[in-house]
Amino acid sequence: MTNLVAHWDHRAENYDETPGNSLTSEQAEAWKSMLAEVFPIRSGRLLDIGCGTGTYALLCAELGFDVHGVDTSERMIARAREKALGRRGPDGGPAVTFSMLDAQDIDGRYDAVFSRNVLWTVADLGRLAGAVATHTTESAVWVAVETMWDGRPNGDFRKAGRELPGFGGWHPNVLRDVFARHGFARTTWSSISNRPELATADKDIHVLFRVSR
Repeated sequence: MTNLVAHWDHRAENYDETPGNSLTSEQAEAWKSMLAEVFPIRSGRLLDIGCGTGTYALLCAELGFDVHGVDTSERMIARAREKALGRRGPDGGPAVTFSMLDAQDIDGRYDAVFSRNVLWTVADLGRLAGAVATHTTESAVWVAVETMWDGRPNGDFRKAGRELPGFGGWHPNVLRDVFARHGFARTTWSSISNRPELATADKDIHVLFRVSR
């Protein structure tokens, strides 16, 4: 087990109490509204990379996607499955499944991709981008939300991620170039910082990327 996987396993029990994961109903609706704007479709298979406890996978499923959330943390996946079961009503609830899996080892084909604060944890961004390119349709859009911290992460993060090349957050130009080298010619980004309705009102820089071929 790597330091990073152990870090997320350790945090899984209380992860839904952290900012950005303990969404109010108003914040959840704001995220759904924004995602509905940036995804050209709201159906088909969606891959949630590094899904954690499933907060955003469930939101994407509520939009209409058939969501497959993957994460390398067994405890995060266990929490995500519990939350999904808790959402099921008489009609079955959101269409979402969770797998303990490295996104670079996915198979099948997806019509859309979502990730949030994941790319900084990836040791080989090119390998991940290549895997996503291989396993998505030509019209697929990848929505990636990333944070550039005001100073390098500290505390538990420092031990878990200090050897990672993206520790502290990737510059948008770097991500754009990686995406382009692996078949994603179109990348746009915009800041979503200081938007309390999205639970991003803090001193860090939050960026939403929209990536496509």
